[in-house]
Amino acid sequence: MLDHVQNESGPVRTAELGLQELSRMERNLIRLYRLLSEQDQLQMKRVIEALTTNPEDPAEG
Repeated sequence: MLDHVQNESGPVRTAELGLQELSRMERNLIRLYRLLSEQDQLQMKRVIEALTTNPEDPAEG
């Protein structure tokens, strides 16, 4: 999601690079996501993937 990138001066969070482009709600969602435990973040990723999957696509697996 909001991974880290390297530049000449060291690691920089990509969230900081485009922070002005995010709405207040998006920044709040990111903040709340970061407060979740690692296990809860993984579960949230699964839920988001399930919600964004087109049900008309053939099932994988």
